[in-house]
Amino acid sequence: MRVQLGADEPVACAEWDLARPAIPSRSRLYSLEPIGIGTPWTESLTSYVSRLADAHSVRVRELVVHELLPFLGRSHLADARNANLLTAFWRRESRALNGTRTLAANLVQGLEVLTGRCDLRFLTLLTWTAVLPRAELQKPTRAWCPTCFAEWRQSGRVAYDPLLWTLAPVTFCPIHRQRLHVVCPFPDCVRPSPWLGSRSRPGCCARCGRWLGSAETRGAGVKERPAQVDSGQVHFWTFHAIGELIASAPGLPEPPRREVLVRGLQRSLRSVAEGHKALARQLGVTDMTVFAWRKGRTIPSLWCLLLVSSCLGISPLRLVLDDVVEDGQTLGSRATPETRLDRPPRGRTKINPEAVRSALAAILGNEEVPPPSLREVAERIGQTYVNLRNHVPELSRLIAARFRSYQEAQGARTRARMRDEIRQAAIQLHRQGHYPSNNRVADLVSNPSHLRSRAGQSARNEILRELGWRT
Repeated sequence: MRVQLGADEPVACAEWDLARPAIPSRSRLYSLEPIGIGTPWTESLTSYVSRLADAHSVRVRELVVHELLPFLGRSHLADARNANLLTAFWRRESRALNGTRTLAANLVQGLEVLTGRCDLRFLTLLTWTAVLPRAELQKPTRAWCPTCFAEWRQSGRVAYDPLLWTLAPVTFCPIHRQRLHVVCPFPDCVRPSPWLGSRSRPGCCARCGRWLGSAETRGAGVKERPAQVDSGQVHFWTFHAIGELIASAPGLPEPPRREVLVRGLQRSLRSVAEGHKALARQLGVTDMTVFAWRKGRTIPSLWCLLLVSSCLGISPLRLVLDDVVEDGQTLGSRATPETRLDRPPRGRTKINPEAVRSALAAILGNEEVPPPSLREVAERIGQTYVNLRNHVPELSRLIAARFRSYQEAQGARTRARMRDEIRQAAIQLHRQGHYPSNNRVADLVSNPSHLRSRAGQSARNEILRELGWRT
């Protein structure tokens, strides 16, 4: 553009680009960046949800109930009448959010829609759905390294739960050479935490809310680990073998397929000169199990995949991608004793029937309101639900019956209040000359979702008939 200024020469002015710039679509929630994608220290999805709630200054419960439950197919859990189902979701199903199930896929889809991100599936094991069975895959409760938390805070880094910590075979931190903690170390808590709880916060206990990386926390962990960590090479190998799987997920052109893993197993097992029986004995499985792997009828769990890989001297990643070379070497020449993984025995909760009976009698004698459920009682006294039902059946039935009666009474009171609200709203609309439609009644009651329930519709139809309206 040129401008004439009197008799002087024209002055050249800069040209302005008036085209409207491309503005990306806005996301409902913060587009919070995940930690460590493409590395063995990739963040877990449950940890991401906790950090996302913390970034919005809300509790995890509010974020999940008001934003995420519809994507999980669990909208009914938002109803106050389903408080026990929501509690069971926190306790028993939150670990599945990091795994290979539909629950994890639905949460990833919902978070990607709400945050505008497209890389959240790598915070789970969804990439390995076809090659990692659900059995023996994940820990039931949270595990962490308090020294990692402390060092991250001191260096100004964000505390989070890596996806590696959620997996059952990972029980040690290779950096600090200590066992991962599984219960809160503070004496007045000493309880396990779910991977995602209603009050979860990054680096804090989901039960008492205290910081898990303090000096007293690290000292208390001595009671949880053995006096000396032997077979450290095994834990190093396990950690890095699984970490390689997690780190490679973003770079794969497509998720590994089951038939590719089966080909890799067949190719590897053919190179075992000692035969399948010798391999089965070393793995601690039956001959038929190894035979089923060869035929592709079943695939090994993560534990067994690590066992096979350690015995064959290859990484699990090479095995699931069929990157295996048949060299005809013997089993002994390919594996070293230091890297052979021993499958841990399944632990059982011991029970002292007399002590448990006394504890249950004391709980029954206490007029606690609301009364605890049998599962909550089992958690309080450090027992399992099955142990209580099998060893103290009479008192267990009494506790369960008292809890059930209270829930039924609460439900009856809630339904009575709901019917009264709907009745009053319909009468008010009738006096104003309006038809008491669902939408009009919903605008006048405290919980509009009541109109979608069977009891709510029954109450509305009943008052409509009394007022002379057609239902």
